[in-house]
Amino acid sequence: MLARAFDRGHGYQLRDAGADDVVSETYHSALELGGYALTAMGVHPMRAKQMTWAFVQNEDAHEGELFEAWKEIEEGISFSPRYGELFMKLEESLNSAMQQDWPEPQREDVPIWTPPDHHRDNV
Repeated sequence: MLARAFDRGHGYQLRDAGADDVVSETYHSALELGGYALTAMGVHPMRAKQMTWAFVQNEDAHEGELFEAWKEIEEGISFSPRYGELFMKLEESLNSAMQQDWPEPQREDVPIWTPPDHHRDNV
């Protein structure tokens, strides 16, 4: 099941309800705007893409932990200290990724699409 969420919390709710893949409107529009901002500041467009991909990979690496911590938040009202700690860990990791020396962008740096591992007969 594919679902569109308006933010991270809504995405977690959809995932908890059984969605296999969730796309967040605010997340992806923020990524795109961030890429535009980088190029507007003079960053090479391919380098801006590299930075965006690094951000996405970093988020993906922590997504499971954040989701599990979110599930521990009682009725979505109180803020879990574990969730806050994971966000701080993510922020430090992202800061490190964004500060690294980026090699000159190369054509082969463009990601290659690969099909998903799972195939559905009824698609």
